[in-house]
Amino acid sequence: MGVTRTAPWWLTWVLLAGLVSLFLGERVFETIAPARAVLSGLGALVVLGCLAWRVASRRSAVGEAREVETLLLLTYAGCVLALVLYFISSTDGMRWLGIEFADDTARRRYLVVLHVLWPTVLAVSLLPALGAQIALGAHRHARAAGAGLEALRVRETATAALTIALAGGFLLVTGWIAAERDVTLDLSYFRTSSPGSATAAMVEGLDEPLRVLLFFPEVNPVKDEALRYFRALARASGRVTIEEHDRVVSPRLAEEHRVTADGTVVLASGGREEHIVLGTGLPAARRALRTLDRTVQERLMALLRERRVAYLTTGHGELNDTASADLVADEGLGGVGTFQELLRLLNYEVRPLGLAEGLGREVPNDAAMVIALGPRRPFLAEELDALDRYLAGGGSLLLALDPESGFDLGPLVPRLGVRYVAETLVDDQQHLRQRGNNSDRRLIVTNRFSAHAATTTPSRARPGGAVLFVGAGHLQEAAADGAGWDGGTRGDAPRPTFIVRSLPSTFADRNGNFEFDEGLEERGSYNLVAAVEVAAGEATKGKASADDPERALSSGARPMRALVYADAGLFTDAVLRSLGLNAALVADGIKWLGGEEALAGVAESEEDIPIRHTRAEDVLWFYSTILGAPALVLTLGLVGVWRRRRRRGGVAS
Repeated sequence: MGVTRTAPWWLTWVLLAGLVSLFLGERVFETIAPARAVLSGLGALVVLGCLAWRVASRRSAVGEAREVETLLLLTYAGCVLALVLYFISSTDGMRWLGIEFADDTARRRYLVVLHVLWPTVLAVSLLPALGAQIALGAHRHARAAGAGLEALRVRETATAALTIALAGGFLLVTGWIAAERDVTLDLSYFRTSSPGSATAAMVEGLDEPLRVLLFFPEVNPVKDEALRYFRALARASGRVTIEEHDRVVSPRLAEEHRVTADGTVVLASGGREEHIVLGTGLPAARRALRTLDRTVQERLMALLRERRVAYLTTGHGELNDTASADLVADEGLGGVGTFQELLRLLNYEVRPLGLAEGLGREVPNDAAMVIALGPRRPFLAEELDALDRYLAGGGSLLLALDPESGFDLGPLVPRLGVRYVAETLVDDQQHLRQRGNNSDRRLIVTNRFSAHAATTTPSRARPGGAVLFVGAGHLQEAAADGAGWDGGTRGDAPRPTFIVRSLPSTFADRNGNFEFDEGLEERGSYNLVAAVEVAAGEATKGKASADDPERALSSGARPMRALVYADAGLFTDAVLRSLGLNAALVADGIKWLGGEEALAGVAESEEDIPIRHTRAEDVLWFYSTILGAPALVLTLGLVGVWRRRRRRGGVAS
């Protein structure tokens, strides 16, 4: 092994300092001409000086030292080449060299290539140089730098650094290509929704057959999906005709139906029509196609009848009352926006009804139904009387009550034949798990439904389906000859139908400890929802018709209908958005109140169900990705290095 004088151990670190100086001059102080000139000029001189020193060092080296010097010389030359490529890509470099381009496209291509090339060349040169220099660190104090020098160790260290540099360069190029070729690949589940039974019933309810006009280009994937849906609807109902048109080929027909864009579906019946815009691009139309049945139902409701008005009472701490929004938010249930959206889907206009809107006098004549969602404060006697007269005249009422409220049914007890018992129902055997403590027992579930039009969908649900009630009270039938709200008697009280009942393991928690106390509490199947119907004309009997016969007979052609729910949380966003059977129960109830029970059924949907995690699960996922993934890579790397060293040890022995 030869002994020779070579470049000092710190030369590579001087090279790195020169590159840092160039970076500061060109990137940090580029707007300050004197500082840029000094830093860039000094950095370039240092890099060139290091290269010259390394050339001289290689000439005098022999043996393994010469091999190492050759490796380092190549890395130094690569750094200089990277600086040259950077120079010819800079504005000053192109001007000094007189490089010109035919157009902006040619200039952009030239710059893109160089901007990717020079950082890559610098990385694959500098990192191996640093790796080799680290391997040489053990010999930096030796008088003869070649003494004990292992060229193999230096070469392997430099090769490992080169691998890292090439991987970084690959990622750089991949990132640039991904940015330039900005294409989204949707690998999520996709399927166009099929027509549900409720949709077919709506078509049957139309006065005239449904005419479906699809305005699409002749060949289009969105059109094919829409055709598949409407052909299935035509087979189910037998009252659908489908027409395919090209908006450009048939401009007069498109103008007649006010179609201004391709990808439009027109639903026409009885001189009225509704539009559905799907578009012509399948990626953009996927979401609309997944929920196409829901959209078609909404449009068909507009064709079936004029828009009706549903009044939501306000001013008593209801869930829809802005004054009680904080109370609902504290319970984590959200508002009732989903319920109001459901009403609009069923072609109802939602309006508030409080003292300012005349509830203290009369319910407006255009009210298709009145809805009270969880009032926390009692109604005035005048408001209850107005609701009583409204029901006597054949009105529709939805009451959702809360055991923690101070609401009193008052004169509505004899009118409805129902009493509300403000005792929270608890089930210590069948309940939804939320907080992980005994309070979860108030989240009761049930699958006990009566055969009634207001429970059409839940009663047909497959085994295992159930609805959720959040802190519900329970209902009792008011005796036909029992006391009324003012101590009087009514022998003509209606007989309610209890259409939803709790599971037999449920009990009324009278002391609020969420535990079953033998002797104090009793397990049983409690009434959760009551449906009340009085035929047209019969509801006008008694006190209401005597007080206001003209109002009582004004809408006597329709029966009085009412739904009383022992739980108001059933109507909140957190419940309706998460549990489809709960939403179906509410929707069927609205349809029955509006006299449209023939349309009961769910809207078919192929929409993806979001994956929801608890807070603990979110923390687990966070730390698993932030800490777990790097730890796994590090562990695999250490195992690989250990196996390589063990294999070498075995070979050496």
